[in-house]
Amino acid sequence: MASLNGTLGDCIAHRQGIRATCLACWHHRELDIPALAARLGPDHGALHNDLVPKLRCAECGSKRIALTMLAAWVPTWGGTI
Repeated sequence: MASLNGTLGDCIAHRQGIRATCLACWHHRELDIPALAARLGPDHGALHNDLVPKLRCAECGSKRIALTMLAAWVPTWGGTI
C-alpha cells in the first residue's frame, strides 16, 4: 500500500473525501477533490493549513472553516449501505 502524503492526488488515489464545515453558520459540503486538484494541482496539500485559506462559506461568506477527512468506506447521505 502506498503511503499517504496529504496531497489532493493522494485523496483521489485513496478515494478519501474532505468535508468543509463553516464555523459561523454550520453550513457544510463535501469538497470536489478532482476539481480542486485540477485547479490547484494534484501535489497541492490536502491538510487544513493547505486548503482553508482558499475556502469561503457559500452561505455566509465566512472564512472560518473546519475540515474533516472522510474515509473511503464512509457512505454519503442518500446512498445505500
